Amino acid sequence: MLKTNNNIAQTGLRILFVLQLLMKGPVSKAQILHKISLNPNLKNVAPDTITLDINTLKAAGFDIIPGNKGNNYCYELKLSPIKIKLTKKEMRAISIAKKAVFHFMDFRYIVSLYKTFEKISKLIDSKEYIDTLLNFGNFLKTDFNLLRELDVHAKHKNEIVILYNSPSGAYREITLECFEIKYSKKNDKLYLWGRCEDYGGAVYLRTDKIKKIIKITKINKTPPPVCKRCMYAIKRECGSPLELEDYEKITKITPGYILIKADYLNEFNFMQRLLSFGDNLVYIEDEELLNRVRNLIKEVAEMYG
Repeated sequence: MLKTNNNIAQTGLRILFVLQLLMKGPVSKAQILHKISLNPNLKNVAPDTITLDINTLKAAGFDIIPGNKGNNYCYELKLSPIKIKLTKKEMRAISIAKKAVFHFMDFRYIVSLYKTFEKISKLIDSKEYIDTLLNFGNFLKTDFNLLRELDVHAKHKNEIVILYNSPSGAYREITLECFEIKYSKKNDKLYLWGRCEDYGGAVYLRTDKIKKIIKITKINKTPPPVCKRCMYAIKRECGSPLELEDYEKITKITPGYILIKADYLNEFNFMQRLLSFGDNLVYIEDEELLNRVRNLIKEVAEMYG
């Protein structure tokens, strides 16, 4: 517990705590008192003390309006006089940290970070810095409420019907069993992975193209499909930087080649991945998959030969 026995220190800490609650949303006097009782660093106070704290914040320039019977007499913060002046160096540090979060955290944390930055942006005096702070790229194209629903269905492996904006631009209904939502570092987009019988198995759909969930058809208790594993190798000097997919991991690097382990769900997409290396692909461990790749190359050669 913080050493805040001094009355002035206690008052200052409590007022800041009340301000923090107000910044999160409307809050009643009873709710404030309850939150204070749960905080080990604050002493319990009388309701009149909260009124004094609110008046202190008002005197400091905060526009706080009392509620009414309809919203349980909640106080609501309308305007904050505090403005933060960030230097270019500080803004650059924030931008670098945000970029790192995109590469190492899951999408749930990124959404939480955006909401935090939304609150902080109200305190920044530079519109340019606010725009930079809230620039979350393609994440903003997906409705966060819809994303939260999709995440719940993915956790429970539910089968749902969605309205999807297909690459052709036409809207279509797709029934799929949800498995997981993944963030692709390659193109800065979120994908919903699942099983769709109409598409022959595993599919991944861009979440920003999912317009709504039409209905839940069933809760599927069968386990998700098991990833297939394949080792393959490409020439070390292949002419362009190697960008790994989320399902890939380098296991060995020699002077001549790079050995990669792939745990993939969608075989068609993985075959396209292998074919993209062209002559730089020097080894495929899975004999059956190797034969399919060879046959596909042969078919394409005959088609254009």
